[in-house]
Amino acid sequence: MKFGWLFAPSITSVMFALRTTVASLLALAIALWMELGEPQWAAMTVWIVAQNSRGESISKGRWRLVGTVIGMVMAIVLMAAFPQSPWLFLPALAIWVGLCAGLATLTHNFRGYALVLAGYTCTIIALGAVKEPDHVFNIAMARGTYIFLGVICETAMGMIALPNVAGRAREELRNRLQAILTRAVPALTAVLRQKTGATDDLSALLGSLQASSDQIEFSRIEIRSEGNEVEHAYVTLGLVARVLSRGLGLRTRMTSVTHQPEALRPFMESMANALDGLPERLVTDRRGIGALMQAEALLAECRGRMQTVLPRDDEDSLNEGIILTGVEVMLSDLCETLRSYRASVDGAPVSERHRLTRNPDWRASMRNGIRTTVALLFGAYVWEVTAWPQGSVFLTFIAVVCARFATFENTVLLSSAFFYGAVFAALGSIIPVFIVMPVTANYPFFCLVVGFFMMIGGLAARNPSTAVMAASYGTFFPFLLGMDNQGRINELGWFNTTIALLLGLGAGVVIFRAILPFTPARAGEVLRYQLKRSLRRLALPGVVMDEYVWINEGTQSMERAVRFAGSLSSDRAEAMLRGTLSVLTVGRNVLMLRKLAQHGSLPDTAVAAVDGLVRNLSRRKLPLTHTTATIDPTLDELYALERQSQDPSIRHDLVLAIGSLLIVRTEMPVSRAFLKGAF
Repeated sequence: MKFGWLFAPSITSVMFALRTTVASLLALAIALWMELGEPQWAAMTVWIVAQNSRGESISKGRWRLVGTVIGMVMAIVLMAAFPQSPWLFLPALAIWVGLCAGLATLTHNFRGYALVLAGYTCTIIALGAVKEPDHVFNIAMARGTYIFLGVICETAMGMIALPNVAGRAREELRNRLQAILTRAVPALTAVLRQKTGATDDLSALLGSLQASSDQIEFSRIEIRSEGNEVEHAYVTLGLVARVLSRGLGLRTRMTSVTHQPEALRPFMESMANALDGLPERLVTDRRGIGALMQAEALLAECRGRMQTVLPRDDEDSLNEGIILTGVEVMLSDLCETLRSYRASVDGAPVSERHRLTRNPDWRASMRNGIRTTVALLFGAYVWEVTAWPQGSVFLTFIAVVCARFATFENTVLLSSAFFYGAVFAALGSIIPVFIVMPVTANYPFFCLVVGFFMMIGGLAARNPSTAVMAASYGTFFPFLLGMDNQGRINELGWFNTTIALLLGLGAGVVIFRAILPFTPARAGEVLRYQLKRSLRRLALPGVVMDEYVWINEGTQSMERAVRFAGSLSSDRAEAMLRGTLSVLTVGRNVLMLRKLAQHGSLPDTAVAAVDGLVRNLSRRKLPLTHTTATIDPTLDELYALERQSQDPSIRHDLVLAIGSLLIVRTEMPVSRAFLKGAF
């Protein structure tokens, strides 16, 4: 149902909309009682801070306070540094907002929000004090008062409406980990059964793990650092990423051998059937003991079969050994993941080695900073040339939309939705401004009317397809009411303010389309640059990258590929996902070969050959035949060593290495084509 969020909302959506509406009206009432000059900013703050979870709301409120204080200080500094000098003041303001937007790109969660807020809060205060620069300190303090009041009201209402936050957060965190594991296991069994689409499922899940890891920060706030469930959750997600990468490698390993022995198929099916019951065990046994015991039994069974396969010298045995080594590694990592999950329930000590982290993107930071600076300079130029009385409001909202969405890739889509939300806010404000406020000053009646429109915005905020529009609607609806103790906004004032708001947001949308816009070609270029940078780090002489570092970077790349794919045609999206997956698979198997070399299981010539492949992979002018010329001789050398060896452990490592090298040979053409831009 298209409008189900409005006519048949869930109870959680209704409660969110109700408590946020009450908190905003309470903040507005207190601001009016304190006789603040622009009390609507307190109500706006409540809607800006309110989030779906208490952890998100508290985090956003904290960082909003930080960003507000920084913006207040910087506004005072700029006004003091450039008095009566608009062509020094406005460029300095544009540079400051651009700097904030650029730095925000290097962070994640609400730390970035604090930085962009520091930028446009400075703009709001500084431009609000243009006509009376001597009062900039008072204006800054008033703005800070609104923000603090709104945050306090939203936090207090959340504490009343949501008791026992820590216990609920702990339960939700466990359910989230359980849900990820129950999604991962069927994807792995699909690989064992060689189902069509198994790679797509693994890739999509791998691309979602970074976002899941980011959300854990809010659980930490709600749990209030009691116990170590949060640390275990971070580690478990990192281990899930490694298991999924093993599944992707197994998929390629199974397709790279000359043929799959018929005797192996029943064994693989029995392994898949056994894993099918693992998600149910996780549900019935929250500690995960049964699931762990089942995975360990499967690992022991796989190793037992390998002991009977490797001593034989026929081709079927070798191919079976190549596949089984991949199954063994995948099951071993699955067992480690389940141990981490169990430890999160039992409260055992944890190591954060596997934790997923985000690496800064300096190119995106520069791009966002430059675009935001140019946007504000454009707005300042329009204001200066036209001498528009509402020019300061126009420039303010250009700063708001450009700074707010500078950190997102597809800024055109998001900023357009933000603009439409402001349009709905303008339409919604007509009834209170033109019908209710002219005939009565009764605040309870005013709350009944305004609360109805706020409830609609709150329900829309809980619906993913309307969340961006609802954020804009909730922010600007109180702003357009023009509340004041000594009077009300008149029709002309409302019209001028609304036009300045919509033109400012609309100009932001146009700027996002014109200056360094998001395009499919741009998306592919950004992704290839990230992958090439990772490969260059992988190929540094004398440096052995930790496998967890590569998996962490691969998880980010997969997340970016999945996100970009939504803006591409189906063929381009498939090519992007396939190319990204290929590069990540090549890199992980190169690391496997280096690890085996460190153990003394491989000859130096084999490792040198693979290192040469990686160094040449991102060179545009080097022919593919030259790049892959050393793989076949290296494989022949490993085959010969495997046949000559009598030590089962050495043969095991050699078979594992042969499988990894076969994967590299299979994926190399795809990786090469993608990195050259042929998609």
